[in-house]
Amino acid sequence: MAVAEAESASAAPDAATEADYRQSVSKALAKTPGVIRGIWQTQLTLVIDRSGDDAQVWPRICKEVERYPSLRTVRIQLNPRPDHDEPVRWRQCRTF
Repeated sequence: MAVAEAESASAAPDAATEADYRQSVSKALAKTPGVIRGIWQTQLTLVIDRSGDDAQVWPRICKEVERYPSLRTVRIQLNPRPDHDEPVRWRQCRTF
């Protein structure tokens, strides 16, 4: 995406732009196979409700998050799938 590429060459985006990025990620994840929804609990924590297993959904989640350089290191909470005895998992697509 041109906006995300431009961001990497300049300063961090302003608060309104960052909010737009988060909204775009949530909308894209809602259409992603294996993901029920992605909701931003805080500016740095994305909560994922999912129907698919980790191996299926994790690359798809990171694909959306990594489109925006300022979001690449956010904390992602993977909630257990409905009717599965799984722990909550915390991950990052990238580290600093």
